Amino acid sequence: MVSNISLQVLECGVTAMDFEMVAVGHPDKNASKHLSCGHPRLREGQIAHPVYAYIIEHSGGRILVDTGFSDTAKRDWKNNYYTDAMDYEPGDNGLFSQRLEQHGLKPKDFDDVIITHLHTDHAGNLPKFATTDARILLHEEELRGVVNVKGGMLREDLTTLWGVTSPQGFTRKDWACLIPDRATTLYGDMEIYRGIWTVSLPGHTWGSLGVAINLPHTGWVLLASDHIYVAATWGEPFVGNILNQDPSAWAQSAMKCRRLQEKYNMLIFPGHDNKIIVPDKDEPFKLEDIRASYD
Repeated sequence: MVSNISLQVLECGVTAMDFEMVAVGHPDKNASKHLSCGHPRLREGQIAHPVYAYIIEHSGGRILVDTGFSDTAKRDWKNNYYTDAMDYEPGDNGLFSQRLEQHGLKPKDFDDVIITHLHTDHAGNLPKFATTDARILLHEEELRGVVNVKGGMLREDLTTLWGVTSPQGFTRKDWACLIPDRATTLYGDMEIYRGIWTVSLPGHTWGSLGVAINLPHTGWVLLASDHIYVAATWGEPFVGNILNQDPSAWAQSAMKCRRLQEKYNMLIFPGHDNKIIVPDKDEPFKLEDIRASYD
């Protein structure tokens, strides 16, 4: 174990979303009641789920995981329907760029940027890092998928309202900076620094990644990103959602998350929740409030 790894959690505003969309058919409609406030325009049946980025300090370098929405997200999204369906509210000084400033950091201060997937609430500020010396790491299937489906001269992503054949989630302005050769692509579980692994979790998108970190005091944590979308996703059985591109692959990756937790006693950080999933000796798991930092 490396003795000097730490994790900082950056909450970068909240997005309104129908609970039924993120936990389809969940038997407990109050499972995400703790997300029922924090957004000024919530409608009945909606939750306010946080948008996160993470800073990992390691003796080998400073790593950023995800980049939040861009400052101009509402203008950038091609179809205005989605800006209403997933209404983003940064709050006071909650934009990603403002969060970095609050930590005294600029894009040039990072050695690596890991993008868990290319949805715009995770990759919105990617262009800011493309002009720095940082490695930009993402799964090769994610880059291939977004180019082939979302970036061709002829596009097939206006067929359905939700899912991979819809405009939902992706903005070319976010990821065009990676083409043709700016990205460092990964293809499986890989230890990029001692005690820090990228974890392949396909299903939510073509090449979704998690990040596993072995912290000196906390132990192992898994930043599961949107593969475990909210805490209510977790359980026996898991609860999927209509945002997952490949439900079968997603189910296999969800089981992988469970096996990782069982083997390494991991804390699981969902993509959009203010609770984390913690192993418990008396119950299958418990929920705890997410903290601003872990070591």
